[in-house]
Amino acid sequence: MSGAIAVTGLGLVLPCGDGIAAARASLRSGTPFFAELPEALGRGRAAACADFNPAGIIPPMQLRRLDRPSRFAWVAAHQAFADAGLDPRSLGDRTAVAVGTITGGSEATEAFLRPCLAPGAEGASPLLFPNTVANAASGHLALAFGLKGPSATCLERECGTFVALEQAVRWLRLGMAEAALVVGTDGLFPMLLEACRGARLLARHGNPEAGSGEGFLPGEGAQAFLLETQVAAEARGARPRALLAALGSRCSRTPTASGRAEALAGAAEDVLAGAVPDGWIGGSSGSPRLDPTEAALQRAHPEWPEPRHPKLLWGELAGSGGPLLAAALLEPGARVLVTAPGSSGPQWAARFDRVRL
Repeated sequence: MSGAIAVTGLGLVLPCGDGIAAARASLRSGTPFFAELPEALGRGRAAACADFNPAGIIPPMQLRRLDRPSRFAWVAAHQAFADAGLDPRSLGDRTAVAVGTITGGSEATEAFLRPCLAPGAEGASPLLFPNTVANAASGHLALAFGLKGPSATCLERECGTFVALEQAVRWLRLGMAEAALVVGTDGLFPMLLEACRGARLLARHGNPEAGSGEGFLPGEGAQAFLLETQVAAEARGARPRALLAALGSRCSRTPTASGRAEALAGAAEDVLAGAVPDGWIGGSSGSPRLDPTEAALQRAHPEWPEPRHPKLLWGELAGSGGPLLAAALLEPGARVLVTAPGSSGPQWAARFDRVRL
């Protein structure tokens, strides 16, 4: 990726409540947002946004029509535009939106189909149907903020927001947009937790811990990032939170743990270009498919700082990789590395320069 992209706005909806303030304090102190993991929707422990309140941001009429991921995305996007000091409507059709998710549309699908199991198809609610597709959140965001530029929704397991980020950068490079909103959003719902339990992802003792292999923490929330080219940001006098200096991915040659580790190491080398990072945000989460991939990179580079793992606090699904990008913007330094191991598919890495809190 040639040339820098400026991240001028950040928005966070996290289980801890006040996203940016609490995330900054937690990452700097190294203490968790909560002493005990809150109870999730349904059975099993998870990081739920129990105190989430969109009042005053989402109009009541629209609020009742949105699923949880779309509500989270709306509030995070509102924060990002305010943080950037940019009115998206001022750009007309020059503002793009790219969303990364795993669970988008799934909660609404469950709610839409469950009534069909008893009374039949006539029990399904037509109000729920528009939210049963993964790109519902991007559509709601486009209507809410007047985003008339390109739009995409990306699903790539743990790394969906990285794919969305790559797409947004491509639009900016091609001149198809002047600004791009990138959002990672996911929501918890009962069937999701049952699926995780059936796959033994919740089988653990105690809280998730990187390297423990005890399973990840299911989570929900949204992270929003307002991107502009560095030239455009400087022209309007914006002060970027960081510069996205490099973004890269590699696919493993073999579908094995060692193959994934080799691919992640290659992606990290691509974005660092031989430099040593000042900070490192890692994607480990207690999952036996993710931790070894990143642990191999850590062993190979003892000179790097210890990685921080926000997914252990904010949840594995909360934004499909978005928490890693958000945490990087809360980790001050001249050069911050983000590594995003995936259980399959591409392994991602990013580098942010001159991060300011």
